[in-house]
Amino acid sequence: MCGPALPLLAAGLAVARTGIGTISAMHQAQAQREAALQQAEQERAAARDAQDETARALADQYRAMAATEGRQRVAAAAGGVSVDFGTAREAIDSTRLTGTARAQDIAAQGASALRQNDAAAAQAMGRASMAATQGQTALWNGVVDMGQSVLSGVRQYRALRSRIG
Repeated sequence: MCGPALPLLAAGLAVARTGIGTISAMHQAQAQREAALQQAEQERAAARDAQDETARALADQYRAMAATEGRQRVAAAAGGVSVDFGTAREAIDSTRLTGTARAQDIAAQGASALRQNDAAAAQAMGRASMAATQGQTALWNGVVDMGQSVLSGVRQYRALRSRIG
């Protein structure tokens, strides 16, 4: 009597093994998803920090430009020179041109840092989505494999039972 029950026992063990593997794969996919979501949030925070740092750097640059221009105006006035034309005007214009170019460089660097963080966040979100899909796929594959194990065990049991009589 024990002989015909062996295919059912084997099928039960196969179902248990498949179930454990499925649960493990689902947990692993969930952990990967959570890690990717956490990385995406960190990248978003880094992007916000980059924006704040760019704004601070731009404000500092414009303050430095204003201070330099103010010193130039004071020096010109102390020397009795007008800043409306000539060398004094050229010095102020040069300060503005150089300072504006530096501000544009700061803004471009900030925009580049923001793009990099946005791209990294998007990639992390893609990995999170892929991990969620892998978890769902593991679940369905596990269900199908368990079903096949049960059907195979039942077929073997019936075949063995019919031979025994």
